[in-house]
Order: sequence, then C-alpha cells, then structure tokens
Amino acid sequence: MSESSRRTKQLDEELLALGDDAMLVDELDGFIAGLLTCPELIMPRDWLPVVWHEDSADQTPVFENLDHANRVLGLVMEHYNEVALTLMEHPQRYSPLFTVDNDDVVWEIWIAGFEKAVALRPAAWKVLLDADAYTAAAMNGMLLLAEIARGDKKVELDDPIMTAAPDKIADWVVILNEWRLANYRPPQDIVPKAAAGLRKVGRNEPCPCGSGKKYKKCCGLN
Repeated sequence: MSESSRRTKQLDEELLALGDDAMLVDELDGFIAGLLTCPELIMPRDWLPVVWHEDSADQTPVFENLDHANRVLGLVMEHYNEVALTLMEHPQRYSPLFTVDNDDVVWEIWIAGFEKAVALRPAAWKVLLDADAYTAAAMNGMLLLAEIARGDKKVELDDPIMTAAPDKIADWVVILNEWRLANYRPPQDIVPKAAAGLRKVGRNEPCPCGSGKKYKKCCGLN
C-alpha cells in the first residue's frame, strides 16, 4: 500500500468514527475538488464546519480531545493539499476518489460533496456558466450530475451519462481548475500550508471544528 493510500485509509476511518453527520472520504474528496475549482477562494474556517456536520450551523463537539482534533485536521489538510498539488502541477494525474461497490463506481457520493462546495458560494459559480464553451459545458455537466444524484433528474440506469460520469467528472474538474488558475489564481501566501507543517492547535486557540469558539470552550469540553 502506498503512503498516499495509507493516509486515505486512515482519513476514511477517522471520518467514519466521527459519526453519521461527518462526510465520507469520497464525499470529502468531491468537496475539496469544489473548493479548489471555485472562482472565489474559500478559507478553511468557512468550510471545515461542513466536513464535521451535515448542518454547518451545528456546533456539537466532534473531537474527543486536542490530540484527536489535531490528528483529524492534519489528515483532512493533507488530503486537501495532495489534491491541490496534483491539480496545480500534474493535472493529467488527477483521479477522483470514488467508492466501488460490486464493480459499480458510486460517483453520486463524490458529486454530493462537490455540490456542498458550490452551495458555500453559489453566486461565485455563475461566472463559469458564461465562460468559454469547454468551461461552461464542464460546469453544466457537474450541475446535471448533481441533479441526477439528488433524484431531481430522472435518467435510466443504462443512460450513457451514468456510465460515463466517473471519467467525465475527472475531465470536468481539470477543465474547471484550468479556468480558475488562469483567471483567479490565489496568492501563494493564502494557500493552506502542507499538513506536515501545520502548527498544532492549543487549548486557547480557535477550535478546528470551525465553530469560532476556543477549543477549551468547544470540543475541549468533552
């Protein structure tokens, strides 16, 4: 097992242990892809609460202790940075993380995560629909898949879009990322640092769950 696969497995286990409200690892992967391709930069303090809770307004403590908080946060940011680095430097290697069930690729969970990123800044994405033909088609394709996953758009199981979705998603993420880098490349000093360099959270610092409270007044109460 590669180091990347080992970290992904560990991240999957940690997210599952947080309970039903936390994202699944493939949902997180789609969410991160959405964060990275959004025309407007979304800071961790705005998106981390969505990872821990289905309802981003829910401030129920999710971590057992400070070490647990730092460990899970580190794994999430490692995955964020791995996807970001791949899209920035080696987009041809980009591969979404999908669950495979009896040889069927379950892309719907991934697209649900992507849609949650869109929901954080809905107005920002509209510019992509008026961009060049390739970018607009990629964005429209993502929105179509989100409709299908929600059940708002009915299609047959043998519809070509259902079987092509996994490959289309990978292609569309790369197209959306290319447009974003060409038009809204963020300054280097606001790109999240590599997880290995993350400073551990202290008890008197903001809780990594994103509640805005100090750790000792939030998850540190457990």
